[in-house]
Amino acid sequence: MNTTVAKLIATAAIATFTGLTLTTRGAQADDITVSTAANQPPTALQLTTTSLNLYSNNLAQVKATQAINFPAGYTLDAVRNVNSQAAANAFEQTAQQGIYNNNYQSDRLAATQAVDLNSLTADQVSQLNQYGLNLVNRARAEFGLEPFTQDAGTINQVRAMALEYQFRDESLLNGHWHDYEILRGQSENIAAHQVYVDNIPNLTARPFASAVGTDFVNVNAVPLFTIKTMDDLQACVYYGLMGMFFNDAGDLFGHAQNFLTVQQPITTLALYPSLTYATGRGTWSNGTSFTFRLENVDMHYIWTTGNNYKRDDFSNQGTVTPDWDRTDNGNYAWLDGSFITSSGQLVATGWHATNASQGRPYHYLIALDQNGHELRRVITNRVDRPDVQRAHNVYDAAKAGFSTKLDLANQLAKVTSIRLISRYSGSADGNSDYVDYWFAPLSVDQGNYANLDGATVVGDQLQLSGWHASNQASGKAYHYIIILNNGREVGRLVSAGTNRPDVANVYGHIAGAGRSGFSVNFDLAALNFNQRLQVLSRYTDDPAGNGNAVDYWFTPLTDGQYSNQAYLDNFTVSNGQLRIAGWHANGVSRFEQHHFIILFDATANRQVESYLVTAAARPDVQRAYPGVANAGQSGFELTLNLAELNLIPGHRYLVVSRYSSSASGNGNGNGSQFTDYWFAPQELLSGQEAGYVDQRVLRQANDQAKLTVAGWRVTNLARGYHTLILFDNTRGRELTRQTIADSPAGISRPDISRLYGRQYLNAATAGFTATLVLPAGWPRGDDYTLISRYSPTADANVNYVDVPIHLGVIQGKL
Repeated sequence: MNTTVAKLIATAAIATFTGLTLTTRGAQADDITVSTAANQPPTALQLTTTSLNLYSNNLAQVKATQAINFPAGYTLDAVRNVNSQAAANAFEQTAQQGIYNNNYQSDRLAATQAVDLNSLTADQVSQLNQYGLNLVNRARAEFGLEPFTQDAGTINQVRAMALEYQFRDESLLNGHWHDYEILRGQSENIAAHQVYVDNIPNLTARPFASAVGTDFVNVNAVPLFTIKTMDDLQACVYYGLMGMFFNDAGDLFGHAQNFLTVQQPITTLALYPSLTYATGRGTWSNGTSFTFRLENVDMHYIWTTGNNYKRDDFSNQGTVTPDWDRTDNGNYAWLDGSFITSSGQLVATGWHATNASQGRPYHYLIALDQNGHELRRVITNRVDRPDVQRAHNVYDAAKAGFSTKLDLANQLAKVTSIRLISRYSGSADGNSDYVDYWFAPLSVDQGNYANLDGATVVGDQLQLSGWHASNQASGKAYHYIIILNNGREVGRLVSAGTNRPDVANVYGHIAGAGRSGFSVNFDLAALNFNQRLQVLSRYTDDPAGNGNAVDYWFTPLTDGQYSNQAYLDNFTVSNGQLRIAGWHANGVSRFEQHHFIILFDATANRQVESYLVTAAARPDVQRAYPGVANAGQSGFELTLNLAELNLIPGHRYLVVSRYSSSASGNGNGNGSQFTDYWFAPQELLSGQEAGYVDQRVLRQANDQAKLTVAGWRVTNLARGYHTLILFDNTRGRELTRQTIADSPAGISRPDISRLYGRQYLNAATAGFTATLVLPAGWPRGDDYTLISRYSPTADANVNYVDVPIHLGVIQGKL
């Protein structure tokens, strides 16, 4: 296919209504081949208007074209590089977001203008062309491309070609393609839609102006629409263009390439619809089938010089510029549209006509700031405006139009309003022999807009994302994100800027809005979440981030007034397990989102173990501390197997609740930030430890007494050495002791295991036996207790845990 002849986009209407299902079938092509030379469009299809009105008689109807939001990644290179189906499919993943991001903006005045597609008036033809051309040029302006133009010859030539398609009954929707006999090598884009034209009771369709972009995501399932007003017709043009820009993988984005990247040898562009008919078939809810008519609307965009247009074709005698009224001394002008793009380009379209322009061939558009200082001037490209000539029959009024742009990207920082001057001058520099028209001032938004979208901790980094847009940033090429702790700077990073089409959609009049995004990472090691932490976005002209700057201070991430509340509900040993439960509400847990419980040996001053826990609901804490961010999910609970812990009898243990930015270890490494709550020290006691002496024998041999004991004791803290101590309760002193084992393992006691095996760790080997040598002159008749002691040291005097077993009075023999 000739690369200068574009491809096409076609949509079929498929809709579902309550009570009936509708499907459509395109009308089939005629079996007879129609010759262009032998067959001309029938009289019924001719337009009988006298002129093409490119400027509405009612000037209030002229509206600025709405913005087009191009998705991030939609660049000229990306469009240009689509050269295969695979590349097209990949690019559509990016481009198709434009279908979702662009909705037609209804035109209140256009909605009052009735339209008959089969008989468009001259004003409607000109309004249709003005709207479509301006929309294409709006897209081109976003990429810094010069606008296409049109004139009466271009429009009439395109109309002739479109009506030739219509005469031949050729439509994309009935299986046809570009007709090269009609085009004669000239470039063409076609966008086709089906509209409902019958009037069947209980069968209705939506006005095209009510459509939204998502209606056209699936081109094979587009709702039924009608075109009854100029607003509907403009919407049809709008969504046809959106489809060609964003939803065109099937044709390798050839339409977008034609509009944006192909160097068109002809730069005059016009559009006009051709109409054919199709049949829709439906079924009522009772099963009855019916048919209805659809109209295929193929909108032809053709680049042509209009040289093949003849004045008398289609009765358009009024398109030739007549002689002008030399007695008219008026100075007439109108600014059809003016807006600042997100790249800082002031785009202006309009016209200026006056007899005083005769002999002044240089037409300038000049922009002044609010103080009257010149910002920029450009020589305009003249645009045909026969509508203006009809309204004001002055010198060269038919070519009084302009459509141009002024680059103000680096000058908007202190500009609050812009006044445009249209100047015809007899000098090439535009500074002498001139006549001016001053348009009303255009306001420039000097607001400072920004938002911090996200602030999250990932690994050892604080990730910040958001956007900052302001015309005050004009000319300030360096964008810094700065972070402060308690007002002291702790880091700054340069942002290269990221695409933000959502921001451009809202603040399209702000230079740089489309690239106003930022995403930066700061090392946590430099931060302290327990202080006032604040972020600011700065545009500056200084590479170091100082100099002339415009700042936006975001709401502090933390205010330094955090609340750190906690309580230990449970710390008990039972059934061989240590249970720890409580809650910890911490105001900076938004960033320190990993919760650890640490068991700490306060006696040995060392950490025993740490555990990463899952937050538990605590509505009671939420009620008590409603202002603490995580109070409602501040609970924790652990059940630990004592057999797996090397706990030391007699040591005091602490529970530490820690919120940390790190999920590894115990959360205090690799530059992480953490906040602790240290609970009061706890004694690790079993609470219900038990023991019993089953057998006691006292023997006297060679003036030496020996007491033999056998029994058992159960505990969860059997560690180190096992020592038996005979204690004289009557005199309050120890009588003797003997270490019987250097490990907690004792004598097997299956009976004790059956009784206490699920409660105490040493139940299976709880038995002991020993013979204690009594000193000479030991007190007979006193009351005695046998103490079973576990201790980490052989002397059994420190860090011990005891189970006392009362023996009673010892006399001659037991």
